[in-house]
Amino acid sequence: MVSQKKSKWSIALSLVGVIAFAVSYSISENPSFIEKIFIGTLFFCGIALMIGGFISGIWAFKAKEKGILKYIGFLVIILLVIRLVLPLLLMVLFGFGG
Repeated sequence: MVSQKKSKWSIALSLVGVIAFAVSYSISENPSFIEKIFIGTLFFCGIALMIGGFISGIWAFKAKEKGILKYIGFLVIILLVIRLVLPLLLMVLFGFGG
């Protein structure tokens, strides 16, 4: 039986990265200096964790792990990218609503 260790790391890193990235945007509308440092730390840690999840997913493919788990880490990151890009694309296509 093939271990799915890399797939599980991919899922865990991707989910924690997306959560850290999302929390960095929802902390405060008018942050103080300490909050800015915390927001920046969460933002860059979230990006680093998502990259780590992506790399773990690639390793899972190279190790030929069986099952669907190796796709979920990629799916989480792709859904985040779609969520960020879709509003911009809609604004380009349909204007700013004015």
